[in-house]
Amino acid sequence: MESKTGPDRVLITAVFMLVSIGVIMIYSSSGYMSQSKLDDQLYYFKKQLTWLALSLPFFFMTYKLNYQAYHKLAAPALLLGFILLTAVLFLPATRGVHRWMRIGPINVQATEVFKYCIIIFMAHSLSKQLGRIQNFKELLLPYLAILVMFVLLILKEPDLGSTILICAIFVTMLFISKARLTHLATFLLPAVAGFLILVFGLGYEKDRMESYLKGLNDPLAGSYQLRQSAISLGSGGWNGIGLGEGRQKFLFLPEPHTDFIFASIGEEGGFVALAGILGLFLLVALRGVNIATRAPDYFGFLLAAGISIAIFFSVLVNVGVVTGVLPTTGIPLPFLSYGGSSLILSLCAVGILLNISKQSVAT
Repeated sequence: MESKTGPDRVLITAVFMLVSIGVIMIYSSSGYMSQSKLDDQLYYFKKQLTWLALSLPFFFMTYKLNYQAYHKLAAPALLLGFILLTAVLFLPATRGVHRWMRIGPINVQATEVFKYCIIIFMAHSLSKQLGRIQNFKELLLPYLAILVMFVLLILKEPDLGSTILICAIFVTMLFISKARLTHLATFLLPAVAGFLILVFGLGYEKDRMESYLKGLNDPLAGSYQLRQSAISLGSGGWNGIGLGEGRQKFLFLPEPHTDFIFASIGEEGGFVALAGILGLFLLVALRGVNIATRAPDYFGFLLAAGISIAIFFSVLVNVGVVTGVLPTTGIPLPFLSYGGSSLILSLCAVGILLNISKQSVAT
């Protein structure tokens, strides 16, 4: 008789260790900024605790909801993604870009929601094809048409980082669905050419790319964010200068509690802390892959794999930006960065993984 494995306790432990570290580092890295700007040293810390409290009911809801229900939610999810990406373009710009919309008390980044909407849609759709995805004209081509439509909306915000992330998730899900490499190559090569034309021919975020290229040779010659991030990481050394002792948070490092929280951790905790953080993320990714391989059906496999890919790629992009390997983007670090929508969505995604894991058959 087959036995169920139950929820993945290793995954739960790793995720909530990351969330706990994030809350602590938000407190440490944001105190001076929130005191100087908002006259409340604990403002961001208290807000993150509020987001965490709001996230937990959503986490338990997705954990309890049978993942098979997402079959019916696939088409509405894709429609929701389209509505959000379109609506955000008509809202007032924040810091010169159209990426966020306010839903109740939460500022929602449209691409963060869309990231998981497209995963649900693709897992549902690809699970119905069962190998027929190898037919380029009838099956693969429509997926690429969907991708192009949404990419154009994201580029309009503009958000180059999210564009790259969404494309990476999309193509990887096609790859694990056994799409032909030659078919994927016929898409990737024109995409790379189009990217070069867009940036260097039409000037789309050209200044950012030029700062990035300078930073590849010398981080201190790159953008202001990269210079301050390099100083944070360098001053941390092996063991860091101590929790709460970071100096870059005194309005030198931009977004020390959000997009650049990894640099804040590096300054106060050093290489040892960063290695521990990356180890936890690697553990989350490996458990996600394990859940995918043991999923009861192909839909569960694709859904678990897509979520794991999204979390892992988000970490790669964020860490790549902080270390100067990638150009500066607005991709938050899952579970760690300050922000309500990122935390809620990340924990919801983990809830889905855990629902799949508890229905998996023991091996």
